[in-house]
Amino acid sequence: MKYRSANSSRKQLKKRVSLLPLAWVVFGLGEVYGLRFLLGPIINIAPTISNDKPIGGSIFPVLFFNVAAVLGVLAVSLYSLGIWSIDLSRRKDKADLGALLVLVTGGLLLWYVPLAFFFVVASTVYLLAVNIE
Repeated sequence: MKYRSANSSRKQLKKRVSLLPLAWVVFGLGEVYGLRFLLGPIINIAPTISNDKPIGGSIFPVLFFNVAAVLGVLAVSLYSLGIWSIDLSRRKDKADLGALLVLVTGGLLLWYVPLAFFFVVASTVYLLAVNIE
């Protein structure tokens, strides 16, 4: 009986591990084409105004985009290896995923709406407050 459960868990782990190359390819292509879409051609490097402040106007959104892409690949890799699992039956996990979605969406909206920074800060504070153990 234990042998079957170990065998089925191995099959499940093999399926999860097969996600890794796909996640890495999507990350690489998403990084290149995402930056091309967000930054545009070399002449029009970022969607900013001419006298923009570099930290809030262009560097912070580009940094957020890169960090979000790397963390996404890390999350898929940890899930694929069976180290991280998501249990959507728990209320806390649903709230954490919602806050993470607000964080990523707000971070990507930083290109166009500077007010989105407050959503990024609020979701970051929430995630830090509920996950300190």
